[in-house]
Amino acid sequence: MHQFYAIDKKTEKLTFTSGSLLLLKEAIKNISKTEEDFIITEDVDMKYLSRIVYVDGECVYNNKKFWLNTAPTLFEDFEKHAVLDFMNKPVDLDRFKTEYNSNVSRISAIDGVAGEVDYNITVGNEFISLFREECIFTDFETVTPLEIAQKLLTVISLVQTGSFREAKLVLKQIEPDAFLTEERLQKYENMLDAADAITYATTEDFFYTAENNT
Repeated sequence: MHQFYAIDKKTEKLTFTSGSLLLLKEAIKNISKTEEDFIITEDVDMKYLSRIVYVDGECVYNNKKFWLNTAPTLFEDFEKHAVLDFMNKPVDLDRFKTEYNSNVSRISAIDGVAGEVDYNITVGNEFISLFREECIFTDFETVTPLEIAQKLLTVISLVQTGSFREAKLVLKQIEPDAFLTEERLQKYENMLDAADAITYATTEDFFYTAENNT
């Protein structure tokens, strides 16, 4: 079953969801707005892993700003842009549209900081699936998969809880090897940085103080 979504361009929030495009458009009219005020997307009742990582050399992996603001501008001249997936392979227009619909819908549905954490956890598990795919297609010679798993144990644990900022700090401390090259580690950092949806607290926002008693 198709689902249609209307995302308010100004607030970047999901405003309407409907199984009928006609009803969705009627709902927009009923609040005295026009279709131009919204991003209207659709998807079928399926889940897709977000695979797109780089567009024209910039890491856009699950990035809120890119998918809500920049992505729609690529449709008219898509062939002029370099769109690459996690495995550095070109992405066609159909796949781009699929991820556009999926990513815009779920990003705009984020509700508060708890929703941001939940979103990060979902993306984190997708990230791990892509990493495993990269391992499956690697011929390990001078390093073993077990050694890689041991080096990334803390990173994976943090990613699974949506703690992207902390995971990036650990990645920076990992010694490169034949598989975890500097280029690959940088790609992982870029992806976590681009996808991090959490609005971190400032001094004014802190509710608690954790004192160091040592």
